[in-house]
Amino acid sequence: MSSNLSLVPVNNQLAIDVKKSEVKTLIMARLNELNLNLPNYRGNSEFLLLILNLIEHLVVKKDKVSKKEIAIEIINDIFNLSEVERNNIESNIEFLWQNKNIKKVSYWKLFKCGIREYFFKKK
Repeated sequence: MSSNLSLVPVNNQLAIDVKKSEVKTLIMARLNELNLNLPNYRGNSEFLLLILNLIEHLVVKKDKVSKKEIAIEIINDIFNLSEVERNNIESNIEFLWQNKNIKKVSYWKLFKCGIREYFFKKK
């Protein structure tokens, strides 16, 4: 008898924590892939917006995960923020959100990329 532990469901707060961990891992991997975890991006608004857009793409409302909290945790993991810097990041996130700069990737763009990958994938 093979035991498949993925059959046991994770619920409530554990499910939220698992989703947070998955999102953080994916975003940290993407930032490392792009080599963007450099100290000169510490207060960069474009870097913050990239992280917020990645989170927006990965997290949906039904996940019940705080996107702002994930963003702050990711930036804190990369740069070890002080309390003043953390408050500055929080206000920058609020500013970007209020001005509608945080955007999801459109379904049309995802569709086009999927079609292109299907027909022109490496053999």
